[in-house]
Amino acid sequence: MRTLILLRHAKAVRAHEAPSDEARALTGRGRRDAEAAGEAIAAAGLKPTLALVSTAQRTRETAEHALKRCGAEIDFDNALYLASPEGIWDAFVASEGECVVVIGHNPGMGDLAALLVREAHDGSTLARVVASDFPTAAWAAFEVRGEILRACGPRLLAAWRPERG
Repeated sequence: MRTLILLRHAKAVRAHEAPSDEARALTGRGRRDAEAAGEAIAAAGLKPTLALVSTAQRTRETAEHALKRCGAEIDFDNALYLASPEGIWDAFVASEGECVVVIGHNPGMGDLAALLVREAHDGSTLARVVASDFPTAAWAAFEVRGEILRACGPRLLAAWRPERG
């Protein structure tokens, strides 16, 4: 069994504040949320050994802040920039880590989280929240038993989202 952690990048500056979408950096809130996401991953007892990260600036910065204490190997992958759920899944399956965190973008990240929740047949409140809304800096961890997306036998282990107030 392997563990997949889906982590959406933290809050970034608006599109008009950067020269390109790929160059959008994190805001102050984004940096704080990314650090809190990393702390929540550790508090849940998850120990990613590999991070697959989109090459966009906001995902790179999210990785820097969220993973600074876990010592995971980081692999930047341009194919994860705005990847579909299937593209994200394929990157995970092709990797060799036992506990892999993927840092990417919506809608792909949220759609994959929702798909895995549906495949898990999990009706818990936590699963419903994960499947319905995947905001910036949110993460969800799944135990998976197989490489075929629609038959991977996922189980939702834990999830977290930043508090808004």
